[in-house]
Amino acid sequence: MGSGSANNYLDRFFGAAVYLFALYDAVVLGAALLTIPALRPLFQLIQVLLLPISTVYGLIPLGLGSLIVFFALYLAVVQNNNISFFIRFNAMQSILLGIALSLIQIILQTLPALGLVGSVISLVAIGVCFFCMVQCLLGRRPEIPSFSHFVYNFISR
Repeated sequence: MGSGSANNYLDRFFGAAVYLFALYDAVVLGAALLTIPALRPLFQLIQVLLLPISTVYGLIPLGLGSLIVFFALYLAVVQNNNISFFIRFNAMQSILLGIALSLIQIILQTLPALGLVGSVISLVAIGVCFFCMVQCLLGRRPEIPSFSHFVYNFISR
């Protein structure tokens, strides 16, 4: 394993788990995809994976779950040097994915004619999230062009 790898199984688990937040945002963006019968098994699997996230978001009133989780991840994980670099790196990368997906969702709500674009972006984002989770479970730091470089320079070792 190269630099940025994790040998600790808890680091691998938590490194992968933070991508559930970005996965949640990807599914919200691609809600229209739920009507496609061929994709239902994929979304049923994703719904099972996202059950803890949906529960946490549901417990926080006024729809502020995503915002509160963002601050909690950023302040309690990314900025905490007592947590391994591997987990902090993946938490920050997941946060950036979530921010990008939220911005895309805002743009697409403004331009409803681009609905298909949102579905395509959602599928790509779901793929990226699964790629990152698998890489983390294998103990590797997932590399996403531009995102990883920014995150690596942003987080102090």
